[in-house]
Amino acid sequence: MGADRARSSVGVKRLRRAVCAAICAALLVSGCASGSATVTGTLEGSDGACVDVLVPHGDATDRYWLRHLPSGYEADEHGLHGPNGSLIRMGDSVTVSGALSWQPFDHLCAGEHTLDVTAIN
Repeated sequence: MGADRARSSVGVKRLRRAVCAAICAALLVSGCASGSATVTGTLEGSDGACVDVLVPHGDATDRYWLRHLPSGYEADEHGLHGPNGSLIRMGDSVTVSGALSWQPFDHLCAGEHTLDVTAIN
């Protein structure tokens, strides 16, 4: 009985890894093919220098660093200020679109995903 449970546990782990690899590959290919992305997540880390959005992804969270904000948007320790006077506070949900860049733009704001933002909703 113990051997069956151990084999089942190994099988589940392998299946999880295979599913995760398939999802990651699909996201990578779709992101590279279009060169752009639209993500929805939680605004975090806005201090005027580094602005990032945490995007849930299965059991994990991806961090998208935002740079080159659209005209009229400014970031500070409170969040993102829009051109119409709106404020997206830290911890608020935000949807951003833009061009993907796989090169970090600042060692303080380095991460896997960098998004040159063209639109914020």
